[in-house]
Amino acid sequence: MNRLWLFPLVSLLASCGGGGGSSNTIAAAPTPAASTPSPVWTLQRSAPGDVDIAQGDVDAILDHVFGDQAVQAAVLVKLGYIIGERYATNYTGADLGTSWSVAKSFYSAAIGVAIDEGWITSLDQKASDLLSEWQGTDKEDITIRNMLEMRAGLPENVGVFFETDQTAYALSQGLVNTPGTTFLYSNVNSQLFELLLLRATGLSAHVYLTEKILNPIGVDMNQVGLWFDSTGVNPMTYCCIDMRAEDFARFGLLYARGGSWDGVQVISQTFVNESLTPQSAFYGLQWWVLNQSFFGTAAPVTVSAALGLNGQKIYVWPAEDVVLVVLTIYDHFQNQGYVLSATNWPDTCTARNTCPGSTGPAVPPYDEFQLINLLANLR
Repeated sequence: MNRLWLFPLVSLLASCGGGGGSSNTIAAAPTPAASTPSPVWTLQRSAPGDVDIAQGDVDAILDHVFGDQAVQAAVLVKLGYIIGERYATNYTGADLGTSWSVAKSFYSAAIGVAIDEGWITSLDQKASDLLSEWQGTDKEDITIRNMLEMRAGLPENVGVFFETDQTAYALSQGLVNTPGTTFLYSNVNSQLFELLLLRATGLSAHVYLTEKILNPIGVDMNQVGLWFDSTGVNPMTYCCIDMRAEDFARFGLLYARGGSWDGVQVISQTFVNESLTPQSAFYGLQWWVLNQSFFGTAAPVTVSAALGLNGQKIYVWPAEDVVLVVLTIYDHFQNQGYVLSATNWPDTCTARNTCPGSTGPAVPPYDEFQLINLLANLR
């Protein structure tokens, strides 16, 4: 793989975080207003007023998000109803977006299910029970919890993206601090979920995620792309799930409702609660917590989020049963496949104007603190 031209793109992977122009707003179909409806799982469209939300508050959120000219899609869910959605010009709800690091939250969920099913004994099991290569080394006592909290002591570097065998590379990395002590955001750390899930369950991470998470919440797998590293064998578990915005919202709703889906406990509520609660200043179990420590100033409400490179977001506000998904403009045909190469990779940098060779300023993101203030009006 030609690493030089990719480096400016993937050097951004250590932080979470071609189109633009005007946008198309999809108006929710009005229904007769009576009383606030019961929560649903269907993500059916509904007018904001039917769930006691002002249309102006929904419009303000969508207007703010689409102030970012790199946004492809925004879908707002309240009580399981889609009460607002908007798409960039030439895009619709049928178009896939990509996740970048939002994928970390999905594969964390898969580990939660593996704990529920007994394949992993607990969050405090030593990872070396499954990653036998670590036995007898200074990584032997790293726990599953340490890894989910990004406190395993593994390096922050992003070199994993360049490697043909990303799992082998991640497995071989040495410690940069004492396990269990320091939050350090690490793609190396999260790529090892691939091997943990394979050795614990006997199924590949993609298969296990599909069977235990995506199928139960009603995701159409014909509209999903799960990326592999350049070997074509190793699932990428720190990165890169392609889905429709509505399907990302399904995953957000699963977490907003404590891991339950239409009467089935897909993931234990305890695991979900720990995931969305800060285990360090502003990070849970592969989820960010957008609190005062995150922003540096007090926010009106605390929302948890899965965050990805160039602007992928799933915001989850369980107290109000609210989910907001934001995706970046993305061009990738499904028939290109999902094996990473120098010519086949998740391109969101074109929209953000941050690709190698891009000229002029990057497209600025919307103000996330201001977005939380706007979401607070949905109470």
